[in-house]
Amino acid sequence: MIFPWFYFLKDEEQLLLEGFTKKWTVNGPGTVFVKPMVNATKRRGISLLPTEFMKIRNLLTGEIRVEQGPSFFFLEAYEEVTKRHDVFVLQHNEYMKVIDRTTGKIRVITGPNHVVLEANEELLTAPTRGVNIDAHTAVLVRNTSDGSLKLVTKNQVFFPAADEEIEEVRSRILLENHESVIIKDKDGKYRIVHGEKVDESFFLQPYEELLEMHWSSGINKEKRNLVITHIDSRPKFMWYEFGVRTKDNVELILGVTFFWQIVDVEKMIRTTDDAPGDICSHARSMIIQSVSKSPLEVFLEKFNDIVRDAIINENDKFYTQRGVDIHSVEVRSVTCKEESTQQILQEIIQETTNRLNRLQKQQSENEVRLNEVKGNLDIERQKGDLLAIQRENALKEAETAGESEAVKVGKFFEKLADSLSEKDKLAIFNTLKKVEYIDKLGRSNANMFFTPSDVDLRIEAGQK
Repeated sequence: MIFPWFYFLKDEEQLLLEGFTKKWTVNGPGTVFVKPMVNATKRRGISLLPTEFMKIRNLLTGEIRVEQGPSFFFLEAYEEVTKRHDVFVLQHNEYMKVIDRTTGKIRVITGPNHVVLEANEELLTAPTRGVNIDAHTAVLVRNTSDGSLKLVTKNQVFFPAADEEIEEVRSRILLENHESVIIKDKDGKYRIVHGEKVDESFFLQPYEELLEMHWSSGINKEKRNLVITHIDSRPKFMWYEFGVRTKDNVELILGVTFFWQIVDVEKMIRTTDDAPGDICSHARSMIIQSVSKSPLEVFLEKFNDIVRDAIINENDKFYTQRGVDIHSVEVRSVTCKEESTQQILQEIIQETTNRLNRLQKQQSENEVRLNEVKGNLDIERQKGDLLAIQRENALKEAETAGESEAVKVGKFFEKLADSLSEKDKLAIFNTLKKVEYIDKLGRSNANMFFTPSDVDLRIEAGQK
């Protein structure tokens, strides 16, 4: 004997009953009597938040309906949940695209908005920010109906229409005076724009693109991984390293520095797509030929001249044909490929350096000695000048003293006139001179000696 079942349902509960030919539901609250041979399943109702919605499909008809929160509901007997969604919230600068799978119609929804998908709609483009178009930003848009392109430059927050796709966000090209770009149009033709000849910046038009050149990079120029769109016409340095062999079969690794410049962009783009690679390859060929004609000793003595003459040659039109100019070239380093040879080369260089240092030291010592001799000559020359001046001054002083003495003597004899004879005048003059000399000697510390002839000494007895 089969007994029936009783089910007690709460407010949020539902009983799904399934018999042999049909299904039905009973919603709570309440008590449900279930007959034998009926399968019963208790399930909870569905609660949706204000930010949720749900798509529900009818298994019999295939129809889909949408339930939007906030709500609480029970599924019908033949319904099932396909998917629970969050409500799409769009800000003022966002948009999204949805497509109706039954009609194929696309709908564009812009913010600010909150979006609940309709029954047959699916998300085609997730919420996306629009493109801010300003003086430096534009949008290249493709029409999916006819495939045409247009460039939108009007200031706005751009949202594509249902039949439009954003192909590319383009930045305004700003060129410095020393920069140039090469523009490739839809027919594959090139147009060169120079910064010094452009009155204002510009956008690439539809079907136009900047030509990308892949230049060789690195010290050995082995990889073409330097992508160039803006060509700089200013002079620039470039380093290159490669192997050479001297006349006496010594293998060297040569490091060279080029100071070069692009002077004609049109020639360059017409003849090469790798200007640095071409320059280095041609230079290497010319340098190898020149080095191979010189033995190691000669090369080490004149390596800069040999390399410079090999590159800077008026008869070589290779660089001019490619629109470039080599201003100068210098040897940056010279090393031997073989370690043993390099060691010998280092010894030679060291000995040469020592010899130069010794010569420099000897030259410095010679300069010191020479300066010392020159100083002594100047001193002796100045001494001679001093003696000459002293002699001249002494002569002048003697001449002055003699003239003064002559004047004195002349005046003395002149004043005596004819009152005395010449002999008496001379005796008086000599006597006065002796008195003068005695007076000078008396005032000095000198010892004075008199001979009998010099002193008229008399001894007389006094009378009393």
